[in-house]
Amino acid sequence: MSWLRGSPKGKEKALFRTHRPSFRSPEWEVGRVVQHEGRVYRVTRWEELRPVRLRRGGSVGEWEVWGRQLSKEEMRQEIIDAAERILGGEGRDVAE
Repeated sequence: MSWLRGSPKGKEKALFRTHRPSFRSPEWEVGRVVQHEGRVYRVTRWEELRPVRLRRGGSVGEWEVWGRQLSKEEMRQEIIDAAERILGGEGRDVAE
């Protein structure tokens, strides 16, 4: 995991906790590039936590979403890839 060494941007960070499981949150699936609190991250993993006990009985699941902040080069490449998808693969020579 070479991306964990070096700059602070390469470090994984817990982004938030949620009670919605990953299959109900496709916008936060692993590998997706997302914006969170003004920064751009790639979601690296979902970690299941202990269920949260409810006062009236029962419990609800809880997950923590982790991500790694993208470098400027990674953001640039994501933009190029998105433009190519939009253009149907015809925009390759524009980026180079």
